[in-house]
Amino acid sequence: MKKRPSSVCPIVYALDLWGDPWSLVILRDVLIHNKRYYREFLASRERISTNILSARLQSLVEAGLLVKIEGDSNRAQTMYRPTQKALDLFPVVFAIMHWGLKYNPNTDMTIPIMQELKTNEKGLEQRLLQNFDDITD
Repeated sequence: MKKRPSSVCPIVYALDLWGDPWSLVILRDVLIHNKRYYREFLASRERISTNILSARLQSLVEAGLLVKIEGDSNRAQTMYRPTQKALDLFPVVFAIMHWGLKYNPNTDMTIPIMQELKTNEKGLEQRLLQNFDDITD
């Protein structure tokens, strides 16, 4: 991603870290779908290309949103986990999802998480956070 000088604006700061579409999709996959491995990110519906996926994972690690955990014997075992900084984005991700639910007529409401978001957002957040009970930073 293109780097610009640091901004005093919190919106610009946030968008510089996770505001491009692919970074936000990766964060969605980590936080909502509990994806951890490169191959899982590649399998997303949006079909991110390998070079963009690699670059965005690296930039999210550099931004302190993900931690890269190297596999013992090969790169396929390398895992990506969210930091507390990423977990703190749950309300932002949910707000974006609510906005999309309101304005996107193509939203697939058969996806259980969409129903849960509408009916029990707090419970959904608590359930998803259980996936990351081991995160302490």
